[in-house]
Amino acid sequence: MNDEIKDTDQSEESPDETSGVTGQSEEVKAYFRETHEALEKLEKVEWRDKFNFRCHKGLDCWTACCKNSLIFLTPYDVLRLKQKLGVRSDEFLEKYTEATVDPGFGLPSLRLKIVEGEGCPFVSPDGCGVYSDRPTSCRLYPLGSAVSSGSGAAESQRTHFKVEEDYCLGWGEKDSWTVENWVIDQDATDYNMYNEMMIRLTLSPKLVAPDKLDDKKLSMFYMALYDLDRFREFIFDTSFLSKFEVEKDIVEKIRSQDEELLRFGMRWVEFSVMGMPTMDLKKK
Repeated sequence: MNDEIKDTDQSEESPDETSGVTGQSEEVKAYFRETHEALEKLEKVEWRDKFNFRCHKGLDCWTACCKNSLIFLTPYDVLRLKQKLGVRSDEFLEKYTEATVDPGFGLPSLRLKIVEGEGCPFVSPDGCGVYSDRPTSCRLYPLGSAVSSGSGAAESQRTHFKVEEDYCLGWGEKDSWTVENWVIDQDATDYNMYNEMMIRLTLSPKLVAPDKLDDKKLSMFYMALYDLDRFREFIFDTSFLSKFEVEKDIVEKIRSQDEELLRFGMRWVEFSVMGMPTMDLKKK
């Protein structure tokens, strides 16, 4: 890590290590293409719509969904999982994830590394080993969620849909839910809040065009939102705080609170990557 932060032109010093973000593999390109096509065919459900579902160990399909899916991670997913496992963000990212560039948005996209023949690295015969901190896609299952940006971020709308896979027997159970009750029961409120913040960020007109960001900005985006422990070092182990005006209460919170650091990371991305006036340089 460099000791000094260069005077900014809204594109600050990049981390001196590679971000781990790679190009779009054919597998990932095909996955996104097939996913977009599949979403158009799935049954949409509204907030008050009802459905029957229950997942439990007595079903023959127990954990099948953990072995048959690519699991993509949001920044808040990474935060919760690395806290659950008691590891640094960079250790978690290196060991458990693969980072590529989303071919639709031109932004870093993270997925769990799948163990060949076993699926998710955290699944066991007894179920999910990180259940209390499981990722958003696992938490909402058997519902899915997507955002349509319309003609601008202000018109974005979230859509829920049923993910009715042939092997899943949970749909035959009698427990009845509304979409709203399911989201509450699965303790997805905080996940939705942080994910909505991320969605607003990624739907910015300055970010939506593929290949919009150069490698330096991609690395900054990745570090500030996914690699929080390195981002904390970037703030406290360089001249960052001598260069920028940061509220004292925020400084104290981001020293130890990952959630506050993620919020600050979004603010920093708005400034350093998108060129928005969310940060002020200290006056000399």
